[in-house]
Amino acid sequence: MASAQGRRRWRALTPEDRTWWQRGGFFSLSPSPGMRRLQRWAKRLYRERLTARGRFALGALAVFAVLGVDPRRSQVFVLFAAVAGLLLLPTVLALLPRPRVRLRARLPLRLTARTPVTLRVAVENVSGRPLPDLLVQVPSPDAASTFLKVAPQESYVALGVGDAIEAPITLEAPLRGRYTLRGPTVAAVDPLRLVATASVGGGEQVTLVYPRFYTIERFPVAPGRRYQPGGIPLSSHLGDSIEFVGTREYREGDPVRNIHWRSWARRGEPVVKEYQEEYFCRLALVLDTFLPRKPRQRQMEGFEAAISVLASIADHFSRSEYVVDILAAGPDIYEVSAGRSLAYLENILDVLACLAPCHEAPFERIGPPLFERLAQLTTVVAVLLDWDESREAFLARVKSLGTEVQAIIVHPGETTRDWRSAAELGEISHLTPDDVERRLAASAAGRASDGASLRGGT
Repeated sequence: MASAQGRRRWRALTPEDRTWWQRGGFFSLSPSPGMRRLQRWAKRLYRERLTARGRFALGALAVFAVLGVDPRRSQVFVLFAAVAGLLLLPTVLALLPRPRVRLRARLPLRLTARTPVTLRVAVENVSGRPLPDLLVQVPSPDAASTFLKVAPQESYVALGVGDAIEAPITLEAPLRGRYTLRGPTVAAVDPLRLVATASVGGGEQVTLVYPRFYTIERFPVAPGRRYQPGGIPLSSHLGDSIEFVGTREYREGDPVRNIHWRSWARRGEPVVKEYQEEYFCRLALVLDTFLPRKPRQRQMEGFEAAISVLASIADHFSRSEYVVDILAAGPDIYEVSAGRSLAYLENILDVLACLAPCHEAPFERIGPPLFERLAQLTTVVAVLLDWDESREAFLARVKSLGTEVQAIIVHPGETTRDWRSAAELGEISHLTPDDVERRLAASAAGRASDGASLRGGT
C-alpha cells in the first residue's frame, strides 16, 4: 500500500520536482523547486514593486540591520527604525488596486544591435479622479533581457481627470539575439515614490535583435547569368510566361499563336511576336560558423564580425537586381527568397539574429544539398572564418560545377593556409574584425550625419 501511495505521489510531482529528488533531494547542493519559485517571486517583487528609491531604502535597511544588531554598543538601530517606518506605510498603500488607466504602447518586433529605438507610451486617465503619481517603465523578465538598455529606467507622470500623456522610452540592445521582453507598464506609487502598486500592461513579446551591418555601395559579383524556369514571373508573380520584346517576319515552323495579327494586317505579310527568355543572377550566401568548443575571445569577435559582413552583403543585394535564393549558415540551409521583388533581407536577418557557432565542420553536411541547387545558381558568395583544406576543397567543388565563387575571409591575423595561392577559385579577400568594426563605425557615423542634415533641412 505504501508503495502504491508513493508511486501516486511521485506521478503527482512536476518534472522539476522529480529532477530535484533524483539529484538527492534535501541533500543536493541545488535549491529545491519550491525555493526557486520563491526566489523568482521575491525577485519579481523587488524589481517591479520597488522603485529605484525604494530599492536603495531597502538596501540601507539591510545595512542598518547588520550594523545595529547589538543596540548596547551603537545607536544604529534608530536609523533602522526610521527607514523601516518609511517603508512600512508605502508597503501598505501598495496593496491598493492598480490604477484605472488606458495604456497604448507596443514593443518593436525587430531591433538592430546598438541602434536605439524610441517608444511612445501613451497613458490616459479613465478613473474619473486625478492620478498624481504614476510610474511608467519597461520591466525585464528574464536574464537575457538584462542586456537591454532602457532610458529612462523610470518615468513619473501626473494625470488629471480625463488627461492623456505620452512618455518617451528609449530601448537599445547591445547584442544580437532573441529577447523575451515585457511591454511597458503603468503603476501608482506612494508620495515618497518608494513602492508601487500592481501594474497595468506588461504583456510578454519576443523581439529579434538583428546584427549590425554597414552600407556597401558597390559589390561586384562575378559575371554569369542562367536561364531560370519561370524566370521573372517566379519572383514577382505566379504563373509561367516570357517577356515580349518586339516583332519579326514569319519563319517556317513558328507557332500560330505567336502571330501578331495587327502587324500582319498593316504590312500585308505574316509577322510574329518575338520573346526573350528570362536570364538573371541567382546567388547563394554561405556563412562559415565553425569554431572550437571553447573559442577564444578573438575567435568570437571574428564570428560576430563575419555575421555583420554577411548581413551587409545581403542588405546590398536587397537593393540590387540580384536574387539571393539560399542562405547556408553553418550546417543548415535556408530558402530565403522566392525571387526578385520580394523582401528577403528580413528573412536572412531573422536567421542571423539567433545564429550560434557550430562545433563540427559543416561543409560536408551542407555540400550535397547545395550542389543539387547549383544548376540554377550563378554565384556563391562565402563568408569564411578561416582558410584551410576543407574550406578550399568545398569552394573548389562549387567552382568545378560551373558556379562562380567569391569568398571573404574574416579572421584576426594570418589564416591557417595562405589564401592567396587559391586565386584560381575566384575573387578572395581578407578582413580582420577590426576592419569590420571600422566599417560599421563609419557607416553609423554616415547615417547619423545624414539624419542630422535632414532634420536641419526640415
